[in-house]
Amino acid sequence: MLTFAQARLAFTQSSTIKDVIFRTLPGWRRSHGASIIAALGLLISLMVAPSLAAQSMVEPKPSFSPEDVVRIQLDALAANDEPTRNAGIEQVWAFAHPNNRAVTGPLERFTRMIRGAGYDTLIDHRSYTLEAAGETDQVAGFEVRVVARDGNLYAFSWRLGIADIDGQEVWMTTRVTPARSTGEQMTSR
Repeated sequence: MLTFAQARLAFTQSSTIKDVIFRTLPGWRRSHGASIIAALGLLISLMVAPSLAAQSMVEPKPSFSPEDVVRIQLDALAANDEPTRNAGIEQVWAFAHPNNRAVTGPLERFTRMIRGAGYDTLIDHRSYTLEAAGETDQVAGFEVRVVARDGNLYAFSWRLGIADIDGQEVWMTTRVTPARSTGEQMTSR
């Protein structure tokens, strides 16, 4: 199976599409026109895939409610390494309030924090529930319960505030308390 890295290497070392095809598929005979076309299609899709993955990042919008923001973040953390390693954490970072970023950033430090004690139960969690804990026109809060990948249930307090981003008011996360074990465990998935 041709890997993305192999295809990219062949592309950078070749001067023509024909060279790319024959570098990536050396065992194929040159007379197989259909095979060449299929290989070309594969190569083009491999080159486009990284840009599509980058486009899957959701950015803050005025149309997102506070609940939308929390759900976007939790859903991303549930599949943290899709489509790339730590993509879920990067999605959470995209919704971190500027005041939050000033304390927890840059992204590399934020990633270490989320992967560390207190927040690592959010990574690849099985499920979650949220309950509104108050909202005004500037702040909102939710009590979040997460079934972690180990089956244990943890509670978090999620707080959001309005931020002005590029002249638009959007909801962003101001803080999340570290995990509190509820002492409960879910036995089935």
